Amino acid sequence: MNRINRCVNVMVLLIGAVVLTNTGLAETAEGQASSPQTPVRETPVSQTQLIQHDATRWSLDISEYERYLDLIRGPLGKWNPTIDPLMALGMFADTQQQSQRYAERYAQQEFELTERVLRFQTAYRAAFNRLYPNADLLDQRLLAPYYAHQQQKSAFKEAKNLAQRRFVEGDRLLVFVADSCKECFATIRRLMSLLSGLKNSGVDIYVRDAKDDATVSGWAKEQGIQTEWLNKQTLTLNRDEGLYHRLNSRSSNVNHATVPVFLKRNQQFFQLKTEDLGL
Repeated sequence: MNRINRCVNVMVLLIGAVVLTNTGLAETAEGQASSPQTPVRETPVSQTQLIQHDATRWSLDISEYERYLDLIRGPLGKWNPTIDPLMALGMFADTQQQSQRYAERYAQQEFELTERVLRFQTAYRAAFNRLYPNADLLDQRLLAPYYAHQQQKSAFKEAKNLAQRRFVEGDRLLVFVADSCKECFATIRRLMSLLSGLKNSGVDIYVRDAKDDATVSGWAKEQGIQTEWLNKQTLTLNRDEGLYHRLNSRSSNVNHATVPVFLKRNQQFFQLKTEDLGL
């Protein structure tokens, strides 16, 4: 009998322990659910800290670097968005002393960079000769086409810059294209870029041998010409109707260009050479 009583007591104790344990777990769960979790906060890097970091890289103070950022937001940034701070600040310095200070910093920067490049080039050449003593560093003959292309590219760029400076407000470029020309608009877009920024200027396209306006519209649609250009008179579409023949007959130069170009200025017409336009 005593053994039975002891067994009953042990069972009661076990049951009580289980109840207490479950109650404790429930309370812990409720406590976790009721107590708000502390959010993980990330401290953002302030704009001032970023500016300070960038300014330090260029040996500038914050006000100087903010001045550079202001310049980049203006016409300078549109003209050259990748210009470095020292050059930008030097170009727009308020005094000769400022200009001189930025020029010296720029010279020091370029000198140090050049030294690093030359040191690495010397190390590279020594490593190459040590690893490949019987091999040429490069075959100059393989670079000939590259050099020729670069020279041609440079000549075209120089010609384009020169031509761009020759145009004035009100100039119109008359371009004569065949209705079968599928790649003429690439040339026309480059001509439009020469007149960018000039008031009352643009390109007038004349489709040669076009029978009607539908032919001109069809050509324009194939070329992907935007309505915005037409609305702003940056570009106009016309039928030739013999204008090219009349202008060409007055010119002293024989025009064999695939896309003949004429300049209209003050009601006078001048024949232009595509190579003189950097095309």
